[in-house]
Amino acid sequence: MSTGALVRIGQFSESPVLAAARGRGLDKAFGLEIVRTRVPSSPGQFALLRDGDIDVAVTSPDNAILYSTTDRNPMGQQLPVRLLRAVDGGLGLALVSRPGVDSVGELEAVTIAVDVLPSGFAILLKGLLRRLGVDVAAVTFVEAGSTPRRLEGLLADEVQATILNAESRVAAEQARMRVWSTSADLSTDYLGTVLAARPDASPHLIDPLLAMWDEASRWLLEAPADEVVSVLADVEPVLSSMSYVNLVRDPLVGVSRSPGVSLDQLLVLVSLRTEAGVYAPDQGSLAHLVTG
Repeated sequence: MSTGALVRIGQFSESPVLAAARGRGLDKAFGLEIVRTRVPSSPGQFALLRDGDIDVAVTSPDNAILYSTTDRNPMGQQLPVRLLRAVDGGLGLALVSRPGVDSVGELEAVTIAVDVLPSGFAILLKGLLRRLGVDVAAVTFVEAGSTPRRLEGLLADEVQATILNAESRVAAEQARMRVWSTSADLSTDYLGTVLAARPDASPHLIDPLLAMWDEASRWLLEAPADEVVSVLADVEPVLSSMSYVNLVRDPLVGVSRSPGVSLDQLLVLVSLRTEAGVYAPDQGSLAHLVTG
């Protein structure tokens, strides 16, 4: 029977930081029992956070912006949300297509998957398409759920392009999918993932979780790469390739050494929202999301 403090975490796909923490026993060392829940969508994730069914969300900062600054979101309500720390720079978020999609014009003629149409991933995807010269209005988009589900659809030829990152991007490249553009092409200050919680989350849970997260992040970035591969193989084999570890350790898109979330990083996302013609908050509305 566990004696650790229970922390319930909702995530779309497996976090390398949580996998590293499990593999090295850091959860127990910091007095935590971590329960991980796969969430199907950002509305589902933030409903769980609102209702107290998870304590922490591993999510896009764009989701935090959308749900905490307005009721113009899929839930139809503004939620109290605070950011705890930066997690990564997107882990290689990229527009990826199946073999045979060879030109910008062909991107306009195929079906492209997003998680949900109002999401930050969808907004980023459309920004990448526009910079390639694609007429976004001509594209057929379908909602296909989380990143692993979109990869499945791409491999099965149910869709011909989508946006992927982390182990899903690695798997797509191994299947000879084409990478057209990445989040780093939009900004070298792109923030891909954050930890978010309700403002009333207990410090007895949050403080040791953040201390554990710092330690696991440092280990991922500093330990010998073959040691990282070996530890990940024991707990999450899908993450245990050198290609994935190299992505995690990439200084531009990989795991964040510094926990701080800056206003400039949030404004990159706001700019993409403004360009897409969707809701975008003013700077004052973002103050509660900026961390040290």
